[in-house]
Amino acid sequence: MSVIEQLRLEHEQFRQRVANWDDLLVELESGIGTFAALRVKEEASWICDEVMLHLEREEAIVFSELQNRDQELSERLQNFRDDHIRLRQLANQMAELAWKRQLGTATNDQVQKVFKTFRWQLLDHLAREDGGLPPLLMHLLSSEEDERLSLKWQSYRPEKALPKKSLTELNGSIHAWLDDLLLRHLEALTDLNLVEARAIWQKFANALLNHSKAEDALALPVYERLGNFPEGGQPSLFSAEHKGIERMLKSLTQRLENLSPNDPSLRRKVVIGLDKYMLFRHLIEHHTLREQNIFFPILDEKASSDEKERIANALKAAQEEAERTGRKPKGDDR
Repeated sequence: MSVIEQLRLEHEQFRQRVANWDDLLVELESGIGTFAALRVKEEASWICDEVMLHLEREEAIVFSELQNRDQELSERLQNFRDDHIRLRQLANQMAELAWKRQLGTATNDQVQKVFKTFRWQLLDHLAREDGGLPPLLMHLLSSEEDERLSLKWQSYRPEKALPKKSLTELNGSIHAWLDDLLLRHLEALTDLNLVEARAIWQKFANALLNHSKAEDALALPVYERLGNFPEGGQPSLFSAEHKGIERMLKSLTQRLENLSPNDPSLRRKVVIGLDKYMLFRHLIEHHTLREQNIFFPILDEKASSDEKERIANALKAAQEEAERTGRKPKGDDR
C-alpha cells in the first residue's frame, strides 16, 4: 500500500468514527449519565491513541519529506501544522473533560460543545489535506520513494510509548461496549425484530455474566485483601449487586423467550416491558459508577503489578470470548 493510500485510508476511518458520534451527542443532550460518560472517555482515548498518532506520523514522515523536496511548500505545510496544534489542544481538553464528566464535575453541555468543535475541525482539516497532500506526493515522489515512505509510515512508533490502560479505563471501555450492546438489543426489539433482538441479547448476557465472573474470581479477592474500604465500597456490596444484576438478567431473558412474532399483541407487550429494561440499565449504571469511582481506582492504586495484569487479562478474555461467539459463558448451564 502506498503512503498516499495509507493517508486516505486512515482519513476515511476517522470520518466513519466521528460520524458515529451522532448517537453519543444525542445521549449527552438528553442528559444520560454514566454510560455517556464512559463513551466520552472511550472516544477521548481513541483520539489520543489513533488520531494524535496519525498527526505525528504526518509531521515526521510526510511533511518533512515534502519540505526537503520543495522549500516553497513551507507555508502550506505550516497551515497543516497549525491545524495539528489546534486539534491537539482540543484533544487535551477532551481528555480532561472525559475524566471530569465521569466524576460529575463537568456537564454534558461542556462535553458536547468540545466534541462538536473537534469533529468539525478534524473533518475540515482532513478535507483540506485530501485536496493538497496526495497531488503533491504523486508529483514529487517516484514509486520507489513512495514505497520507502510507506514502510516508514507502517513501522513508525512515537518516541514516547503510549501507556497501558488502567483497570479503571479498561472496565469503563468494557461497560461502554456492554451498554452499546444493550441499546442495540432494544433498537431491534422495538422494531419487533425478535431474531436480531435475541441474538444481540445472548451476546450481551454472556458478556455481562463473563465479566462479572472475572471480577468475582480475580478482582474482588484482591480488593478484599487491600482493606480500608470507603463508604459505599464494601466488598459485599459489589458482590450483592452482581447477584441482583444476574437475577434481573435471567428475568429479562425469560420475558424475551416468551415473546412470539405471531402474537397480535407483541408490540404492546414490548412497550409494557420497556420499563423493566430501564430499571435494569439504571441498576447497571449505578453499579458501574461505583466500580469506576471506588473499586477499580483502589485496585489501580494499591494492587501489585502482577495482580493488575492478571485482572486485566481476565477482563479482556471475558470480552473476547463474548465477541467471538454467542455461546453460554463457562460454568453457566442455562
